[in-house]
Amino acid sequence: MYNAPILEVRHLVKNFGKNEVLRDIDFSVNKGNVTCIIGASGSGKSTLLRCINLLETPTAGEILFHETDILSSHLNLPKYRAKVGMVFQNFNLFNNMTALKNCMVGLEKVQKLKKEEAKKIALEYLEKVGMEAFVNAKPRQLSGGQKQRVAIARALAMNPEILLFDEPTSALDPEMVGEVLSVMRGLAQTGLTMVVVTHEMLFAKDVSSRVVFMDRGVIAEDGPPDVIFNHPKEPRTREFLSRIITT
Repeated sequence: MYNAPILEVRHLVKNFGKNEVLRDIDFSVNKGNVTCIIGASGSGKSTLLRCINLLETPTAGEILFHETDILSSHLNLPKYRAKVGMVFQNFNLFNNMTALKNCMVGLEKVQKLKKEEAKKIALEYLEKVGMEAFVNAKPRQLSGGQKQRVAIARALAMNPEILLFDEPTSALDPEMVGEVLSVMRGLAQTGLTMVVVTHEMLFAKDVSSRVVFMDRGVIAEDGPPDVIFNHPKEPRTREFLSRIITT
């Protein structure tokens, strides 16, 4: 039986004025896969994620979630974003709320759960990312790595089918990168479907089921990590990896 992808991007184009940032992108996400998107800054990686989450409106093309076009006018956007969650580079936490409240707010507002049920779920996911000791802390009292773990717990609490990560470690001090990548490795092992834009090549090599290399707004090459990292076909992929991976 054909196992349809959860998400399909077809012929996606995104322009900002006359600047074509994404050009004819075809891309699909299967259940349980970890897809890492790599490439130089400005290659369109983050814009692709922002289009999938509808933080940017595509100029042309289709985005299908369970074979339904999400660009139709009938989409319930908050419900869609609960199912296709996103973890941002700069955390995007509510600064006036505690870690616990940050994780409860979507459950109460979008999923209409009662306060006690929302609290129970939020606590469960804060514990899962190792932040149970900080439930009453506000973002200003947390390190960057701790903020990002709260942001991951908040996204997980919504029970997403896919979790998008937009360079989740790039705003962190080097010593905090490991704690966030460790949480993400653990999530990958649970079978969570993940799409990760990252500059962390070791993570991409070790954890991903598929690696997508983007260059100047197109997908230049994609395949299993062993092929992309050890036997890339495209000269541009080889050039990028030789610059970014130092032995």
